[in-house]
Amino acid sequence: MSLTAIDWFALALVVVIGLPHGAFDAAISLSMISSNKKIARLTGILLSYLLLAVLVVLIWKQFPELSLLIFLIISVIHFGMADFSAYPTRLKWPHIIAHGGIVAIWLPIVKKKEVVELFSTLTDGVAPLLWKSLAILILFWFIAGFLHLYDTFRSKHYFITFEFIALIILAYFAPPLLTFAVYFCFIHSRRHFTFVWEKLQPMGTKKMMIISAVVLSVSSWLLGCCFYWYLNLNMTTSDAALQTIFIGLAALTVPHMMLIDLVFRPYSDKYNNKN
Repeated sequence: MSLTAIDWFALALVVVIGLPHGAFDAAISLSMISSNKKIARLTGILLSYLLLAVLVVLIWKQFPELSLLIFLIISVIHFGMADFSAYPTRLKWPHIIAHGGIVAIWLPIVKKKEVVELFSTLTDGVAPLLWKSLAILILFWFIAGFLHLYDTFRSKHYFITFEFIALIILAYFAPPLLTFAVYFCFIHSRRHFTFVWEKLQPMGTKKMMIISAVVLSVSSWLLGCCFYWYLNLNMTTSDAALQTIFIGLAALTVPHMMLIDLVFRPYSDKYNNKN
C-alpha cells in the first residue's frame, strides 16, 4: 500500500498525539497500590503489561485476520466506553456501540475500497472472514445508532447527536486514516486525558503523572522505531509504518483496556464515592 501525504500526516498525529494517551497507565497502576512495596509491585504490573503486549504481537503474526477482527471489536467497546463516560445517556450500550463503531465498523464499510488495501497490509491477505464479520456487525451498529439517536433527541443531548452525525459524515467524505486520526487524537485521547487527570488528582501528584507519561511515551516511541526498522527490512516503507502503528496500537490497547475499563474505572468510582 502506498501512503499519501495526508496519510503520513494522519499517522504522525496518531504517533505524537494519540499514542501517549495511554502513557498515564503507570501512574494509574501506582495510584491503586496501597502497599509499602509500591516500586516492586509497579515493576511487576509493568512487566505483565509488556509481556501481554508482546503476546498480542506474536498472536497477530500467527493469526492476523482473527487478531484484526478482535482488535476492531474491543476498539468499539473501549472507544464507546470513553465516549459514554464523558457524556452518559440513558441507553448505555447503544451509545457505546454507536460511537465506538464509527471508526471500527462504519468507516471500513463505507470506505471499503480504500480500507481493503489497508486491511490486506495488516493481515497479509484479503481477509474474507473479517469482511463477512463486518457485514454482520454493521447491522448491529445501525440498530444501536438509531436507538442512540432516538435517546439523545428525546433527552435533548443535542451535542452528542451532533458529534455522532458529524463523525459519520467525516468518515464518509474524508480519507480513512485521517478520519481515524481525528477521532483517535482529538476525541478519544482528549477525553481519556481529561478522565484520567480528574480521577488521579485525589490519588497522586501531578509530578508523578507527568513523569510516568513522559517515560512511557518515549519508551513506546523507541520500541516502535525498533519494530519499524525490523519490518522495513522485508517490506515497503508504507507497509512497515502501517503494521508498526496498528499492530503496536493493538498490542498496547489490550493491556490498556484491561487496566482502564476493567480495573481503574470501577476503582476510581469507589474511591471518589468514599471521599
